[in-house]
Amino acid sequence: MKLRELTEGVKVKEVNADLDTEIKGLCYHSRKCEKGFAYFARKGLKYDGFRFIPQCFEKGVSVFIGEEGFKDYPSIIVEDILEAQAQISANFYGNPQDFIKIIGITGTNGKTTTAYFLKEGLNAGLISTVDIYTGKRIEKARLTTPESTDIFEYLREMVDSGFKYAVIEVSAHALSLKRVFGLEFDAAVFTGFSQDHLDYYKTMENYLNAKLKLFSMLKKDGFCVFNTDIDVAKRIADLCVKGIGVGKKETADLKIVSIKKREKGIDVVYLIDGKEINVSLPLIGDYNAYNLGFAIGVLKGFGLDVGSFLKKVEKGFSVPGRVEKIDSDKGFSVIIDFAHTPDGLENLLSSVKKHTKGNLITVFGCGGDRDRSKRPLMLEAVCRYSDKVFVTADNPRNEPLSQIFEDIKKGDNFGKDVSYIEDRKEAIVKAIKSAGKGDIVVIAGKGHEDCQIIGDTRIPFSEKEIVAEALKL
Repeated sequence: MKLRELTEGVKVKEVNADLDTEIKGLCYHSRKCEKGFAYFARKGLKYDGFRFIPQCFEKGVSVFIGEEGFKDYPSIIVEDILEAQAQISANFYGNPQDFIKIIGITGTNGKTTTAYFLKEGLNAGLISTVDIYTGKRIEKARLTTPESTDIFEYLREMVDSGFKYAVIEVSAHALSLKRVFGLEFDAAVFTGFSQDHLDYYKTMENYLNAKLKLFSMLKKDGFCVFNTDIDVAKRIADLCVKGIGVGKKETADLKIVSIKKREKGIDVVYLIDGKEINVSLPLIGDYNAYNLGFAIGVLKGFGLDVGSFLKKVEKGFSVPGRVEKIDSDKGFSVIIDFAHTPDGLENLLSSVKKHTKGNLITVFGCGGDRDRSKRPLMLEAVCRYSDKVFVTADNPRNEPLSQIFEDIKKGDNFGKDVSYIEDRKEAIVKAIKSAGKGDIVVIAGKGHEDCQIIGDTRIPFSEKEIVAEALKL
């Protein structure tokens, strides 16, 4: 594609390149740059992309795009590099967003499970915290919502694979950093709202406003599905021309009538269009009744059949790293889950407690270089339901574990048995060794992740492998 075609619709300030240059690819990371590519030069929170311009030029990059001038290099100067990156990426990949219905899911917790329900219910392409699924490839995700360049490439692959729907988890950061700029959503889902990311947003109001941006990106005939039982429900409803509320309140369009626990899941009764529908969900946790409800709401919004989808779910459904259960031959179970916020831990552990015949043993930690104010709240949530607690490393990044532990200790431990062990593998092994018949060991915080971030290094770390090893011992 020629550079002049690539920059259509972009707010350009200055052109210092031949617009007839043929562009073969796009890159925003120097490692992925090749001959004939266009490079997006950006200054991020940690890295300055301008530093890599010389080495990218040596690789054969044809043009550099950014908000500042590039001395001695072919360049396009734009007003907003994030918007320009999204628009150029959409152009390069043939505007795939015009040929597929897009569902965006936001909320502090519940995005991934809801996304996986919708992947099944819509036979959709998926961009999630866990996996990317385009029909052409399945790959592990690195961010909840990837960069705009990657999103448009994935959407192109979905369209070419024949998908009619794409499900995208949309984080607050993605909305703030314009990773989904240029998309219009056919449906927007808001799962819930609780404390997280205050290291970046400073206040809950700022965090909420970031998430609410999703609703300004709805198509004119688009609809939203939201949780009626949260404090901000009215603010969400007011933003929706067509809204489908899910919850226990009488005002809900899709009402959750009852939730009953059973040994390996929950039985949920929904009231939909005046009819009660019973679902035996093979997942524990009242919150999963909501997650399934959001998915049902989206299917209803599109006028699609719900019955066949629910039958499929009842036969078997799971999400990697979300209430992932491993049974021991010694009569206890281990659950691996991504819960990493006070609300997420509260929801998870209160549900698991109902299914625990013996002791509930929890392993958790708090990420470094992140919101410090939630750390004591996480200890309170864990100790409220657990009989024994092992506090350990999560992804400490560049923050000393001693500081993280000190912050956690400020929370009320309710007089519970709490151990602080720096090495996460050691903590997991000790927790499992302490378990007896009827106990459940919950390992929270990392879920599907296959590495631990220490400093700036990603170290391979599989909790499933560690659990399997510990169970053998």
